[in-house]
Amino acid sequence: MYRGDLLEPGRRWQSRILALGPVFIAAALATFSGEHFTQAREFSQLVPKWLPLRVPVTYFVGICLLAAALSFVARCGMRWSAPLLSLLFALFVLLIYLPSLIAHPRVRIAWIFPFREGTFAVGAFCVAVYGSWSGKPSSRMALGLRLWTAAVAIFFGLQNILYPQFTPGVPDQTPTSAWVPLAHVIAVLTGGILVALGAAMLLRKTAVPAITGVGILMTALTIGLFAPDLFLARGVAERVTAINFVADTLLFAGMMFAIASAVEAYSRPAPVFR
Repeated sequence: MYRGDLLEPGRRWQSRILALGPVFIAAALATFSGEHFTQAREFSQLVPKWLPLRVPVTYFVGICLLAAALSFVARCGMRWSAPLLSLLFALFVLLIYLPSLIAHPRVRIAWIFPFREGTFAVGAFCVAVYGSWSGKPSSRMALGLRLWTAAVAIFFGLQNILYPQFTPGVPDQTPTSAWVPLAHVIAVLTGGILVALGAAMLLRKTAVPAITGVGILMTALTIGLFAPDLFLARGVAERVTAINFVADTLLFAGMMFAIASAVEAYSRPAPVFR
């Protein structure tokens, strides 16, 4: 479905890369959708206690994620799926991760989730901006996107530098796999690149290449560090962890490409989806 965007003659290499955004997002969403079906009882513990039917709610979220994934890969109905996906991630932040942060402000991981899920919400919203809206976004919206993405990139970069014992890229509290050579060096280097790219996002001329660079970095980490764990993992727990790291990092990469596409949309007409 995206072959034309990737192979169109005369298309700049950066535009070809950005076209992969919805594909990466859809692949990750389909993965997480499957987990909502196979681990419904575990995932239902994240649903706020005041909501009834927590297990059915978990199944419903899985259906929503699968529907969004199918919409993105088929390039059909994105006028609805993209903003609704953004709303879903925003609800995760408001109903799950912000209350957790307020309750546990001293816990490091509690600060990471709102930024991560918030970026997913922003990225899904950007798919709607450049993919289905008829007008061009305002300059204020572009500035807001650049400031948010810069803040997240710098924050994630500092986390990588300060805690190099954990997996690089999107911060987590899982140690880097033992087979990875110079794991601390890779984490610090990743953090430095994220901080530098985040600073570059503050400048209008370098914002799109910098946001694209973060997406490329996350894609490289997915392929080089996390994908091998899919084959090296032993046991169900390790395999689930490996799947989550691949999908989570790939989703972040796709969202970066979506945000870069939205910022770039000021200089080109927006494509129209059915």
